[in-house]
Amino acid sequence: MAIALDNNSTRTPNTFPALNGLRFLAAMAVVFFHYAPKIDGYSQVPEPIKHIVSEGPAAVGFFFILSGFVLAYRHLQRPRAETKASFYWARALRLYPAYLVAFFLFAPIAVQKYLVHGQPAGHRTFLLSGTLSALMLQAWTPLSQAWNGPSWSLSVEAFMYFLFPFVALRVMRTSSRAATYLFIAGWLIPAGLASAFALGLIQERLWDAMIRNNPVLWVPLFLMGICAARFISVWQRVPKDLANVVSVTLFGAVILAAAVWPVQWSEVFITGGIAPLLVLLIVSFTRESGWLTRVVASRVFDGLGQVSYNIYILQSPAWHYWQALTNRLMHLPFETEKVTSWQFVLFLPVLILASFAVRRFIEIPIRQWLKTPRVGVVKQAWREPELLSDKSELTEPATIAE
Repeated sequence: MAIALDNNSTRTPNTFPALNGLRFLAAMAVVFFHYAPKIDGYSQVPEPIKHIVSEGPAAVGFFFILSGFVLAYRHLQRPRAETKASFYWARALRLYPAYLVAFFLFAPIAVQKYLVHGQPAGHRTFLLSGTLSALMLQAWTPLSQAWNGPSWSLSVEAFMYFLFPFVALRVMRTSSRAATYLFIAGWLIPAGLASAFALGLIQERLWDAMIRNNPVLWVPLFLMGICAARFISVWQRVPKDLANVVSVTLFGAVILAAAVWPVQWSEVFITGGIAPLLVLLIVSFTRESGWLTRVVASRVFDGLGQVSYNIYILQSPAWHYWQALTNRLMHLPFETEKVTSWQFVLFLPVLILASFAVRRFIEIPIRQWLKTPRVGVVKQAWREPELLSDKSELTEPATIAE
C-alpha cells in the first residue's frame, strides 16, 4: 500500500497535546532504564516489568520519529515564510539553554572522572569530550557518551535539524510509491544493522564505538517521521470510536512488545525494530479520540511533556548529585552500585521540579531575550509562538543513553 500525500482541506489542530504527554512517558522510560536497576532488590521485580524497563532506550527512536513528524507538520503541512537561518536559530534556542545547563552541571563530575581519578589519558579525554559535547559533535566519535551520556542523542538531533531544510520538502513532495519505499527503508536500515550486530556479524567494539550512536544510523527514523506527517488529515476523518480503539490498542501493543521481546534481540528493539508501530502510535495520538488520549493530553501531562527534554538532558548530572547527597545523609560513600528504593522514588519528583525550574528561570527568559536576533546575525522571517512562550509546545527532542 502506497503512502499518499493527502491534500484534503480537512481541518487539523494547531497543537497535539497528547504527543507532549507521550514525550513525558518516553522520557521517564529512559530515566527508569538508567536508574531503576540500581535499586537494591531490583532482581526480585517480575521479569516482564524488568523487560519493559530494559527496553527504555527505544525511546530514542520514538523521539527521532516524533521530531521528523512534528517538524514536517509545522513547517510543511502548515507552511509559513521562513529562511534557513531563522529555522536554525529557532532550533538552537530550543536545544541549547537546557543543554548548556546540563553540560556545566556535569563539568565537576567530569573533573572527578577524568582528571582526579582518571587514567593517564584522562586530560585528553576531558578536553576532547568537553569540546565535542559543547559543539554537539560527540555522536560522530567514540566519545559520544563521555560527557553527560544522554547528550549524545542531542548531537544526533542537531544533525537532523541541519538536514531538515534540505530534505524535508523533497520527502513530502515525492510520489506515493517513492515515499512508501523510503518509509520501509527507514525502518529496515537501522533495524537491519542492529540485527547484524545481534547475529554477531558486526563486532561489539565497532558497534559501540562507531555505529550505535552515529547520526547516520538514526536519520532513517527521522525521515520516517517526515513521511508520517502525510497521515494526519487522513486520521482526522477516522470515526471517533474506531480511533479510540486503535489508539488504545497501539499503546498497549508497544508495552506488550517491550515485555515479551527476546533479550538477545534487544538491540533491534531499541534501534528501530518497532518503528512502524511507533509511527502509528504517534499518528493515533494527534486527536483526542477517547479516554486514553484525553488523559495523556490533559493539562498535567501536557505540562510534564513540555519539560520532558529537560528531564532527559538533566537526568545524569541530577542523579550524580542526588545520590551523593542522599548517600552522605546515610554516611555512605558518594557513589555506590546500589541505592535504596526511597532514593530512586524521591529522585523522580526532584528531577521533574528541577526541570520545571530550568524551564521557568533559564529557558524561557533566554528564548524571550534572544527571540529576535540582532540585524546582521540572523534575519528572522517569522516568529514561533509555541516555541517562545509558555504555550503548549508541538515540539521535538529528548533522547537516550549512558
